[in-house]
Amino acid sequence: MEADMYNLVPAVGEINGLRSNYSYSMISGERREFGSCDMEIENKKAEPPPHIRGDIARAYMCMNWAYPGRGIISRKNKKLFEAWNKVDPVDKWEHERSLRIEAIQGNKNPFVNYNE
Repeated sequence: MEADMYNLVPAVGEINGLRSNYSYSMISGERREFGSCDMEIENKKAEPPPHIRGDIARAYMCMNWAYPGRGIISRKNKKLFEAWNKVDPVDKWEHERSLRIEAIQGNKNPFVNYNE
């Protein structure tokens, strides 16, 4: 699972380290500690920028689907990720990335469906 390319994305090291393994959530207010990066981390919760929330949700849903029984998505986050999936639909880059991963890894992310 750790080497699954659908689970790997570039990240700013400092922010990734501060995020740790905190669960995703919606955080009230707009406290920004990372300049123009709209990532918020507070009380062991993390809220990513709006334009990437759906991508994160679909990655988690894919991992939960591909590796069942590991408790990847909690009940609370299941609802959050379903909402993020709807609010931030698949864009051209996420679709292209998925096609590239499929060509290398040999499997699809069934949650990345793209219709122009």
